[in-house]
Amino acid sequence: MALQERVSKLEGAYEQVDGRLSDLRSDMGEVRPRNEQPPRRDEHHRFDQMDRRFNNLYLLIGGMWATSIGAIVGFALTL
Repeated sequence: MALQERVSKLEGAYEQVDGRLSDLRSDMGEVRPRNEQPPRRDEHHRFDQMDRRFNNLYLLIGGMWATSIGAIVGFALTL
């Protein structure tokens, strides 16, 4: 198969993908109302705060786990 034939097949495939994406975009436009706006900055801020809280929770649980393991090892070594 010649290089020109391969390139033409790729071009045809890209045109199909472009057509499908434009169909999908138009379908999404029909599903979503026109007056709906993307999430605002304060909603993103709330998600960021939730992420920070989960990270703090993981840190707290990890610290408690490390302290518990350290205490168990310490008690085991004194016996």
